[in-house]
Amino acid sequence: MARMRIHASVTIIATAGALACLFAGNVTATDSARPTVNVIPKPISVESGEGFFVITPSTQVVAESNAAAEAAKLIDAMAPAMGFKLQIAPASQESKQAIRLTLNEQGQARVPAPGNHMGLPLRPTEFGDEGYTLKVTPSGISIEAKKPAGLFYGIQTLLQFLPAQILHKTKAEGTEWKVPCVSITDYPRFRWRGLLVDPARHFIPLPALMRFIDTMALHKFNSLQIHLTDDQGWRVEIRKYPKLVETGAWMDFSTVRGVAVGDRTGGQRPGGFYSQEDIRRLVQYAAERYINIVPEIEMPAHTGAAIVSYPELGLYPAKLSALPPEKRWTAHEGVLAPRPETVAFMQDVLAEVMELFPSEYIHIGGDEANMNHWKQSEEMQALERKLDLKDEAELHSWFIKQMDAFLTGHGRRLVGWDEILQGGLAPGATVMSWRGEQGGITAANAGHDVVMAPTSHTYFDYYQGPADKEPRAIGGNLPLEKVYSFEPVPQAVSPDKIGHILGVQGQLWGEYISSSRHLEYMAYPRAAALAEVAWTPKALKNYDDFLARLRYHASRLETMGVNYRKLE
Repeated sequence: MARMRIHASVTIIATAGALACLFAGNVTATDSARPTVNVIPKPISVESGEGFFVITPSTQVVAESNAAAEAAKLIDAMAPAMGFKLQIAPASQESKQAIRLTLNEQGQARVPAPGNHMGLPLRPTEFGDEGYTLKVTPSGISIEAKKPAGLFYGIQTLLQFLPAQILHKTKAEGTEWKVPCVSITDYPRFRWRGLLVDPARHFIPLPALMRFIDTMALHKFNSLQIHLTDDQGWRVEIRKYPKLVETGAWMDFSTVRGVAVGDRTGGQRPGGFYSQEDIRRLVQYAAERYINIVPEIEMPAHTGAAIVSYPELGLYPAKLSALPPEKRWTAHEGVLAPRPETVAFMQDVLAEVMELFPSEYIHIGGDEANMNHWKQSEEMQALERKLDLKDEAELHSWFIKQMDAFLTGHGRRLVGWDEILQGGLAPGATVMSWRGEQGGITAANAGHDVVMAPTSHTYFDYYQGPADKEPRAIGGNLPLEKVYSFEPVPQAVSPDKIGHILGVQGQLWGEYISSSRHLEYMAYPRAAALAEVAWTPKALKNYDDFLARLRYHASRLETMGVNYRKLE
C-alpha cells in the first residue's frame, strides 16, 4: 500500500500490537499503523502512549450530578453500533474498568512544554466553558471539564478515537471497541464557530435540519444561523400575523414566479414553514448538542415574502393591495417602507422570535437594501425630513437602530451583515463581515464585536471545483484548501481590539441548494476545514496534516451517511 506522509506535531511509532506517540517532527504512517490522532478539529495538545482501553458490556460510565446528563449522551451515542448499552454508576461503586466524566469548576489543565506543541505557553491554562481533558489508559478513560459543554466536546473527541463504525445507527458486527492510550488538553480558539443554512430559498424539513445539527456537533460547531425569511419565502410561524405563513410560506426560489403564491388547493405547493412547536423542538435538539440557533429575520431588504403577505409593509401599499398575491411578488420594490407602522410590525415579529429562540444574538440582516427606491418615494423623503436625516443611508441606519434598541431592551443583541455600518452603526450591534474583511476591521477597531464570514473563504454555496463537473452553484470557486487557509483575525485589527473577533461562520445560501443531500455535499468536507479554522490555534494548522486526517475522517462521514464531496 502507498505510504502516507503527514505533517504534524507528533511522531507515531508502531510497536508490538500498539502505537506509541512522541512529540517531534513529521508523522509517517502506513495503512497497518495509521496515526491515532485522526481528530478533526485538531486538538491543542496530544500525547499518546502504548496500549488501548477496550470498551465491553461490563464497562461502567462513572458520572455524578451535572456530568450524568453528558454521560447519558455518550451511552446513547455508542449503544446502536455497539449493540449493548453501558450503565451509569456513582463514584462510590465504580469498577477499575470505567469511563469517568468529571466536572471541575476550576477548569485548569497544565499545557505541555512549548517545544511539544509549537510555542503554546507552559503554564496552567484556564480552558473556559468549552475546554476539556481526555485521558485514556489501559485501565480506563477520563474526561474532565469545567462545564458540561466541555464534557460534550471531550465525548466528540473520544468518538473519533473509536473505530468509525461507532457512528453506525445499527449494530456493527465483529468490531472491537478499542481506544488508543492518549492524553489530550483541548479548548477552542474562537467562541463563535458557525454555519448558516437558508430554508427561505428552499425549505429544509425539520428532520434534515436535525441531521445537519448532528454532523455539526461532531465537528464542534456551536452556532447555526437559520435564514428564516427572504423574498422567496417566510418560514417561521408568527401568531400575531398569520398571513406570513398562510401566504408567504408557499413559494420558494425556483418556482415562485410560476406558481400561484398562497394557492393551497391542489397540485404541488413549493415551500413550507416551521410551526412554533417545530422551532421549540429544534432549539432543544440543538441545545442538547451545545449548538445555539441564531434566527435571522431579514429587514429592511430581502422582505418580499412579508410584503406579499402584508402589502402595507411596502412602499406603495394601495397598489400592491389591489393585486392578488401571485402578482405582488414581481410588483413590490424589495424593500420595506420604514414608516412607524412598519417598525412596530417588525418589532412584533421580533418579540415572538425572542419567545421561541433563547439566543443572545438575533440577526436582522440589513444587507443589500436598494435604497434608491426610498429616494424615489415622496413618502420616504418626507420621513427623512421629519427625522432630520440627510440621506437614505441614514434612514437605513435609523431603522436598524430601532431594532437594536428594541432587542437591547429585551436583553438581546442585534447582529447584521456589514451594510449596517453605513449611516452609522447601532450602539450594541455585532457585525457579520461578508463583503471581505474591511467591514470586520472597521467594526472591531470601533469596539464592536465581529463574526468573520467573507465570500472569499466562507461561502459554501460557491463551486468547489470546475463548474462543468459540479452540481449547479451560485458561482465563484472555493476549494477546500482555500477554506483551510482562512485567517479570521485581519492584521489591520488593532492588537487591543482582537478580542472583538468572535469567530467565523460558513454560509450555505439556498438559491441552488434544493435538497438535504445537496446541502451536505456543499457543506462537507469544507465545513470540516472551517471547523479547524475556528477551533485550532493558528500555529498548529497545517493543510497536509489536515488532509491526511481528513482522508480517515471521510470514513466517519460515510458511516453517518453524509453526502460529502469525495476527496480527490
